[in-house]
Amino acid sequence: MEIIDDFPEFSFVAGGYNMWSPAGRTITYDAKRLGSNTGKIGLIHELGHALLGHRIYKYDMELLAMELDAWDVARQLAPRYRLRINESHIAQCIATYDEWLSKRATCPDCRNFSLQKGRDQYQCFACGASWQVNWRKDRRVKRTAIDRPKYTCLATSFTTID
Repeated sequence: MEIIDDFPEFSFVAGGYNMWSPAGRTITYDAKRLGSNTGKIGLIHELGHALLGHRIYKYDMELLAMELDAWDVARQLAPRYRLRINESHIAQCIATYDEWLSKRATCPDCRNFSLQKGRDQYQCFACGASWQVNWRKDRRVKRTAIDRPKYTCLATSFTTID
């Protein structure tokens, strides 16, 4: 295939999904969908990650920025391979990351959107709760409480719980 042949600096592996692995400089692509425009767009999106040198991210917003940048590369490469970019498909893909990020960042105690403190740790600025999350994007989001403060947020005031 022309796309794969044009980038010998990367390894391409047929699989059931699309993924860039920086450790092995390997792009896994969905072999069953490679005959379709959408399958090839998925391949050049992962190629975008590779060409940009994307590596492990620490914060979820970094991942979202990497996804947007890889889609920009896919838009640039598409004419070269006579592919049609479907902006609705891209928006749908980005929406899945937005949903994943929102689930991770929503406080399990008070349901406020909260702050990421580290790769897999969050803390709620409203109620003070802390939790850890699983980091894999292909799994259901699981939040595990680390610390629940002795106060709770009631409107704009804090009440001590004894």
